[in-house]
Amino acid sequence: MALSPDGVFMLISIFFVALFVLISLLYIFGPAPKKPEYQFKEEERKISIEDIMKILDSPKSDLPTLKKAADMFFDNYDKLTLNDYRKKSFLFAITTHARTSTELIMNTEKRLRELNPGLEKDLNKTLHRALDARDIMAT
Repeated sequence: MALSPDGVFMLISIFFVALFVLISLLYIFGPAPKKPEYQFKEEERKISIEDIMKILDSPKSDLPTLKKAADMFFDNYDKLTLNDYRKKSFLFAITTHARTSTELIMNTEKRLRELNPGLEKDLNKTLHRALDARDIMAT
């Protein structure tokens, strides 16, 4: 039972089409790859303000994660290169996050005022703007 060249071509074509369809179906309906979530590593070499702000900007961050990010901010306050804008944006991000608490907002504002007595007026303005933005987002 010898196959003609046309028969061999047809078998190979059917095999590759079936293989292509199978791979396509697995790609479309297969399990979605898991996205790695940011995990705190105690042995991180250097914490930057960008790392902390990523945590605050993530809508998936819960209250304990936000508290840990605030603690990281204040624990590494002297090591971080912070200008006034960064300090105010940190307060704004803590205040406007959907899963924050009043206690966390008040503690953050208090600690920032203690560390920056010259920024008290600007921090107050930032807090009011953030609370207004929070009211706008809630409605």
